[in-house]
Amino acid sequence: MLVILLVVGLVVGAGAGYFLAPKKAGETEYVTEIPLDGKTIKIGNIYSDDASLETLEPLMDDILTPRINEYLSMLGYDVDIEFKNDNAQETPAVHLAKVQGFQTLGIELVIGGRWSSQALSALSYVNEQDMLLFSPSSTAPTLAIPDDNVYRMCPTDVVQSDAIAEMLYAWGIKAVAVIQRADPWADGIYNLLIGELDNREMVSETGWRVSYNPESKEFASDLQTLEGIADEMVAEYGADASAILVIAFSEAAIMLTQVEAYDTIYNQVRWFGTDGTAITQRIRDDAPTQAAHLQVPSTLAAPGTSPKFRELNATYFPLVGQVLGYYSACTYDIAWVLTEAVLETQGVVAADIIPFIHPICEKHYGTSGWCKLNADGDRFPPDYEIWGYGLKGELTEHTLYGKYFTFDGTVEWYTDKLGFIPPGLD
Repeated sequence: MLVILLVVGLVVGAGAGYFLAPKKAGETEYVTEIPLDGKTIKIGNIYSDDASLETLEPLMDDILTPRINEYLSMLGYDVDIEFKNDNAQETPAVHLAKVQGFQTLGIELVIGGRWSSQALSALSYVNEQDMLLFSPSSTAPTLAIPDDNVYRMCPTDVVQSDAIAEMLYAWGIKAVAVIQRADPWADGIYNLLIGELDNREMVSETGWRVSYNPESKEFASDLQTLEGIADEMVAEYGADASAILVIAFSEAAIMLTQVEAYDTIYNQVRWFGTDGTAITQRIRDDAPTQAAHLQVPSTLAAPGTSPKFRELNATYFPLVGQVLGYYSACTYDIAWVLTEAVLETQGVVAADIIPFIHPICEKHYGTSGWCKLNADGDRFPPDYEIWGYGLKGELTEHTLYGKYFTFDGTVEWYTDKLGFIPPGLD
């Protein structure tokens, strides 16, 4: 009975006088004050680039922060959560500098590393400084490292590569050319994908890979090379069985505005993408005509279908004009996991909080689904949705074209959304 009363004391807050303050997993200390009261809890948050601000700032500032602080107030805490927002400006070195800046301010908990190259840039530093970096969207398998201080609320590309290959196979594709960022994330997907394509007897020759500088704003030379590859594929395999896979982030919007000049890759072969081109606001805003023309079906981890997701999406959609994406939902869930960890430890010291991350995630069913992590600190894999771009009236909209089911490795196409039947289903 005593323990029950003490637990109630924690829930009620400062007025109860007693609470449980776990010092480390499995060890409890009884104290008579609440260390957090009267304090502002500061958590770092690093956006990947300018393009992400349009959708993530409303989520962080207008939805997440008020909800968490209302929750803390309801528990009786005289405390606020403040997310210190910054921007990596697309650059791993800048991301590392932002992490280092947070450390000098005494901020040890950071939501960031949204691109794998950015997470990799900070890996050694957060380990050496006993910080905690929690990524909502880094998927490179090279960062699947046990016992490090980088956690990821998303699955790695080991599963996505299978989903991409099956997406292409289920469409009826026989030959695949790749245009990709020259960075660890895109290289990781490509290296995994080649084996999956081979398993399905699809062809992607070594010379059919075009890598570009991630900071590039001009793709004429790359697209000209891609046009020559596509001509070769179409001559041997036919247009319906030939595809372009783009492994890119929001810079794909620039690429799409320039691709109209090349007939084969714009009018004859099909474009597909990955999670970097799914539900991308910049593509919809800057290349709406081209995106709707190409459709660009792209794989994206699927959030759990639940009232929690639907409720958040109903609040989020009117603010930003697009559906809540998986990685945005992961950002939301990370913030709540960190909040619970702060309450559990009554502090913001990463070394004290890290032992609680796995057990908190395992029992947390968030807006993105069950948040259980594996031994590497990465999310267990969900299914994958296939998002692209299509016209609704005269407006280009994010359109759900299909789904990949992880359990049996199959793809279902929503032919009513596509407006036709893919060749693989004929």
